[in-house]
Amino acid sequence: MDDLLQAQSSLARALGRARAGEDRELSARVRELGETLVHLLGGLLKLTRVHSPENKAFDQPVEEFVKALAGLNELLGQVALVTVEDQIYLNDVRIRWEGKGQADLGNELRRHNTGGLTFHAPLAGPQVRALVAALAGPAAPARPRGSLGERLRQADVTTVELQGIYRFRTVGADEAQQLSAAAVLERMLELAASSLEGVQEGRVLNPLVLRRSVVDALAVGIEAPAFWLAFPDCPPHAAHATEVAVLSLLIGRAGGLPAGFQQDLGIAALVHDAGYVAPGIGEGAAALARHPIEGVRVVLRQRGFSEAKVRRLRAVLEHHRDQADPAGAPSLMGSILRIAEDYANVGRLYGAKVLRADALGAMVKASGAAYHPVLVQLLVNALGRHPPGTLVELEGGALGRVTAPARSPETWDRPLVRLLDRRTHQPTGELVDLAQGGTLRRALPG
Repeated sequence: MDDLLQAQSSLARALGRARAGEDRELSARVRELGETLVHLLGGLLKLTRVHSPENKAFDQPVEEFVKALAGLNELLGQVALVTVEDQIYLNDVRIRWEGKGQADLGNELRRHNTGGLTFHAPLAGPQVRALVAALAGPAAPARPRGSLGERLRQADVTTVELQGIYRFRTVGADEAQQLSAAAVLERMLELAASSLEGVQEGRVLNPLVLRRSVVDALAVGIEAPAFWLAFPDCPPHAAHATEVAVLSLLIGRAGGLPAGFQQDLGIAALVHDAGYVAPGIGEGAAALARHPIEGVRVVLRQRGFSEAKVRRLRAVLEHHRDQADPAGAPSLMGSILRIAEDYANVGRLYGAKVLRADALGAMVKASGAAYHPVLVQLLVNALGRHPPGTLVELEGGALGRVTAPARSPETWDRPLVRLLDRRTHQPTGELVDLAQGGTLRRALPG
């Protein structure tokens, strides 16, 4: 009991120290440079109404555009400028701009059936002039976006990618959460894959887009069944990163951690294995030993320092460290990642050979030495007596699979179950809420 009280006290102090750090400095800098970039592009397009892009009147705004884009590329790697109806975003940061210039920029792009521009590298002055001339020119009657792209390639503007038109999607109130959870999961998987691919290609990690996906996941509810069913087809590393993020966020929410901390926790989980794609990392035991420090180097490539960045850096560095490590216990965020990854790895490596409840039981036994005991208990409480994915047999012989974490302390041992065809083990689509009746006879391997 003394050990438990001490662990609870330690966790309470850690929770008290955890304050929201939302990459404010980075976000503010991106917004500042983004507003400058958008203003300049809108102004240059307006200037074409009275002058040719080769006119000296373009010299100063073109030079300022080059500097703003170079600054954004240095901060973010690739720069994505997106217009949606009358709004504009730069790498998921909304650009606030009063006046009709913002709407004009969207209209200029839509003439070419284009909704956004992705800048994969800085541009030189002549390339900026060529981009402005192409955007200001007449739209092709057929294949306007393809024709615009061809004009840019002919002008040697090859690092600007044209995006399609974006629209806000609306859904009915009854289906909003279900559709949103599935869409948020798909987006998170895509970002996990593209972020690791970008790291492999030498691009700077952008935490802002990752934060947006984590915020969305927390908003729709990390307990939603969509996050706990079989993931859509995606690269294995993206699936693993996303599973670790979902488990970490479940622990963070169960522990009542502050919103900003939960967001950073999700980002850290999505990139915790970024070191595995570092050049020369190798394979096997050597890669396992080196990937945390290589992951730190990936995080450090993001310019500047903030509390959010340091927390993520420590988590990536310490996510394999034992609670009783002689070098010291991992940070709170690192401790959560350690638990989430080990639980995810049991399912990934052993599959149906190990019951999920047995995996949790083994982790509870290792508490204090390998894991923070209170954090492990939070995961046990959150997942329930029969964690998501568990194959179960109901009274009467029906088979099903647990499809969501525990919804409340009262339903901890009465999960939501999706029935399966006994012959094929494929879902029938029917859900049984054992909190409303019915009896779970036993858990089964599979």
